[in-house]
Amino acid sequence: MPRFLSRLQRHDWATPTVLLAVVVVMAASVARAFTTDPLGSADEPAHIDYALQVWHGHLPRFADGLRYTAPFGAHPPVQWVAQHPPLFYLVLAPVVGPAWDAGHLVLATMLGRMVSVVAAGALVLACAWAASRAFPAMRRLPSAVAVVTALTGIVVVQGGSIYNDAFYAVLCALAGGVAASAIRRGVGPRLLVAGALVGAAGMTTRLSFGIWLAAVVVGFALAHRTRLGRLRGAAARVVAALVPLVAAGAASGWFWVRNHELTGSFSGRPTTWTGHVPREKRTDLQVVTDPDYWRGIFGAFRGALDPLTATPWLLLLVPVFLAAVAVLLHAVLRGRRRPSSDGFVPAALVVAMFAIVTLLFTIVEIRYVAGGGGTINRYVLTVQLPIALLVAGGLAAWGRASWVLLTVWSAVALVPYRSLVVLGGLPSVPGADLVAGTAFVVSLVALAVALLAVAVPDLRRGRGRRVGGPAQRRASRSTAR
Repeated sequence: MPRFLSRLQRHDWATPTVLLAVVVVMAASVARAFTTDPLGSADEPAHIDYALQVWHGHLPRFADGLRYTAPFGAHPPVQWVAQHPPLFYLVLAPVVGPAWDAGHLVLATMLGRMVSVVAAGALVLACAWAASRAFPAMRRLPSAVAVVTALTGIVVVQGGSIYNDAFYAVLCALAGGVAASAIRRGVGPRLLVAGALVGAAGMTTRLSFGIWLAAVVVGFALAHRTRLGRLRGAAARVVAALVPLVAAGAASGWFWVRNHELTGSFSGRPTTWTGHVPREKRTDLQVVTDPDYWRGIFGAFRGALDPLTATPWLLLLVPVFLAAVAVLLHAVLRGRRRPSSDGFVPAALVVAMFAIVTLLFTIVEIRYVAGGGGTINRYVLTVQLPIALLVAGGLAAWGRASWVLLTVWSAVALVPYRSLVVLGGLPSVPGADLVAGTAFVVSLVALAVALLAVAVPDLRRGRGRRVGGPAQRRASRSTAR
């Protein structure tokens, strides 16, 4: 671990604030994990059952139901998550399998949740790294993105549960960073391998990763330049664009064929199950004009607050407004200068990529909900990176005043975070309140230090200019004489 941290700190984006934000989200996720009933949600028992089936050498089937059940928690009638590819469950299986086989069911559940805790920490790192790749000139952005991600309510919820969403969100963020790197810097052998690995891993985790796979493919096709050994030019671009696609198909294609054979659809979601409860089907227009859809799908900052409360929307929309104002002011103040195509075009392509990915995600969710699907806010983790970039960009675009905005935003974000941690709810886990309470305090202390690490350099910079400015001007005048 010390060696890993020392290597991490060699990179400009891995600031003390970023590393402390990892502590914030991991501690917050632990607090959440120890204040919610083991296997208490509708899907958590299905996720751990999938991992246990993989541990014993099987892949689950929807209609077969759960093979491994506990006397506590929810008891779904079918294997809700059998349609997902197995990568996450291959990671989870050796963590939960031995404890479950030994009869320690609660321990296995809590160990499984710790995998998601680690994934939440990795998500903060992935988003901060992607921010540095997408907008390298914005030095404050990675730290702000890290804090915003760490305080996103749905990240904490998934970080304290046995779901594949946090793991999946890491891969989405990495894909965004890889695509942005290609557009900004070009594609070489190392980035090509990274794109292939991320594409393969993403498509062996969730079908919805296809949106990000498309972003990587297009990003490689539009790369600043492509050099693959002796291969250059258009041929190199074609090869670079095809490699992630081929890698993803080779890694996951067999599973989607299996889904089709078992259920009649590549997505693996059967509607012919005898216990299937028909849901209301609506037109796309009805979904789009339904406020509950937007509150549900984009309720990333809600925590456990009432969906109708204003706090989550203030956390999202105020920074978006600030970002729009900052862009407008930048355009006005720099209007007389002709932007360099070397910097403007790649930046515009990166912004367009994130906007299109978010738009495609929104369209997919509209179609899903129109067909009877639920408006579940954890799905927004697919676009956690674009949302974090937009929110953090609005907070970090104001020079030395940015730390004030980030601090105020973080203070407001503690409201939904606090709603997620309710002590006294886990009598089945000895010492749960002590662990949760300690983790909660650690997260608050780490957040305070992280924000201090943002503020101090800007305060020193401002003080230095006030103190040194006149002296420097006098020195320059005397030199001129």
